[in-house]
Amino acid sequence: MLRLRFSSGLLLGLVLGVPAGVVIGLLLLPPKGAEPGAASNLQIIELSRQLEAMKEDKERAARQLEQFATLAEQMTASFNRLELRFKALEDEQRLRDAQPSPRAVAPTAVPTATALAPEPAAENDEPPSESAPPSAQPPQP
Repeated sequence: MLRLRFSSGLLLGLVLGVPAGVVIGLLLLPPKGAEPGAASNLQIIELSRQLEAMKEDKERAARQLEQFATLAEQMTASFNRLELRFKALEDEQRLRDAQPSPRAVAPTAVPTATALAPEPAAENDEPPSESAPPSAQPPQP
């Protein structure tokens, strides 16, 4: 009888234990054949994403380089125009310095109507100076 209990327990343990072990093994341990392929697929996806990001960065850098080149050409042209303008101004200044200035010659006084007209009386009602001609002085009361 002892043999019957032992063999039935052994048989029952094998019948229940083997399938339970297989199920637990499949759930907890990933299959070894799929692991390298899964890792390489994930790596391929990640590398593809990085490649796309690098392509976008390269295109953005190329656009910025074109904009910089355009700006540099504009600045060069602007500086060249400024240089020509300053050289022209410098030449004009040298020509002005080389010629005698018209202010050096004393201008001749030409009598005008305002120079012959009498001067208005001062605001503080002082009598005009003695050096003024008598016709220019207003009559005194």
